[in-house]
Amino acid sequence: MNKVLVISYYFPPMGMGGVQRTLKFSKYLLKYNWQPVVITCSPKKYFAIDEYLLKEALDSGIIIERTGNDKLETEQIVTRTPKERFRKLKSRIAQFFFIPDSKIRWKKKALRKIDEIWKKYGGFNLVFATAPPYTDFLIGQEVKKKYGIPLVIDYRDAWVDSKVLNFYPTPYHKLSNIKKEKKVLQDANKVITTNRRVKEMLISRYGNVDYNDAKILPHGYDSEDFELANEKNLPKTTKMRITYSGSFYTRNPKFYLKSIKLFFEKHPDLKDNVEFLFLGHFAKDHIKTANKFGIFDSLNLPGYVNHFECVKYLLTSDVLFIMISRGENEDAAMPGKVGEYIGSRKNIVACIPEGVTKKILEDYNAVKFIAEENPEKISEAFYDYYKLFEKNQMPVANEEMVVQYDRKRMTEELAREFNYLLDVE
Repeated sequence: MNKVLVISYYFPPMGMGGVQRTLKFSKYLLKYNWQPVVITCSPKKYFAIDEYLLKEALDSGIIIERTGNDKLETEQIVTRTPKERFRKLKSRIAQFFFIPDSKIRWKKKALRKIDEIWKKYGGFNLVFATAPPYTDFLIGQEVKKKYGIPLVIDYRDAWVDSKVLNFYPTPYHKLSNIKKEKKVLQDANKVITTNRRVKEMLISRYGNVDYNDAKILPHGYDSEDFELANEKNLPKTTKMRITYSGSFYTRNPKFYLKSIKLFFEKHPDLKDNVEFLFLGHFAKDHIKTANKFGIFDSLNLPGYVNHFECVKYLLTSDVLFIMISRGENEDAAMPGKVGEYIGSRKNIVACIPEGVTKKILEDYNAVKFIAEENPEKISEAFYDYYKLFEKNQMPVANEEMVVQYDRKRMTEELAREFNYLLDVE
């Protein structure tokens, strides 16, 4: 069996959407004759821990090598979610002092560990690095140079062109990131992106990436998760359930909360018939806003739940809500939850701008698009769905499109790219 070294700072027991793509790729690579060995950190503090995902990783046969203590006391890792303004301030300070990101301090530890495990496993056939953090790419670049194996880099989000995730306090900071990204792209044997827009930006900005050097593998869903969840006791409700899954990282949900306020102001008789569910951390600021709008009692707030519980909630929802922050290059944004929303086959209200996510969901069929962050229009979309729900006439998702986003299929394509590189090298 071929061996792939997977470089991923974020990995279970860390939770949230950023770990799932790497975990699922690693899980299914085993089915295509590739043994993944994941090099990751030993988190000291993190605000989302998912022991279910960690168990899934271990049970599936993924080998995990950590740069710190392998014995993780998960209950000691969890910390409170910071307020968004403090998180943003801390991020900007970090990006002033650390290039490309605050995880650059992890690079030396990771490279020392890789030298150690290279001997342990008799080397690797290929190195796969996923980002953000972009430090993962720099580590993969060093491994390729030292050991002469092919490098595949996976953009979960854009690097220099992501104005939402990245802040450049001076022209020097931006230029430094541009130089690093250009060099990484030059050294990579294959570039993976989640969507066509990121691929196009890389090709046009740098000129050292050929069209065929970049492969698009969108965010997807694990069909096994949905199959297993359907066999368990689901958290059903007699109400119409409208769900938002995920954090509000880089997003302000005030306009969404206002749409709920308008919904119940216009239809007060539906307070016992419709619930709004939030899966994930719901900060004190958001609770304060919900109380101010008089809608707190109409919200279902289970808080952060493990991935499996999240899937169960999605299956018992009737409508799912998604938003994308407005800002430069928002047309390239594709949140990880898009794949799971598609896998749920539920109806979607998508408050998103023109771009790759809208283009993908246009083929889904069971979706209503809201172009602007307009509470009035979002409220109307919810009521339109309620009328269909009451008549048992909810639109049906396009099954032909849905199956294309199964992570098994995505991983088969990734393994094929790995095999091509071994044939070339």
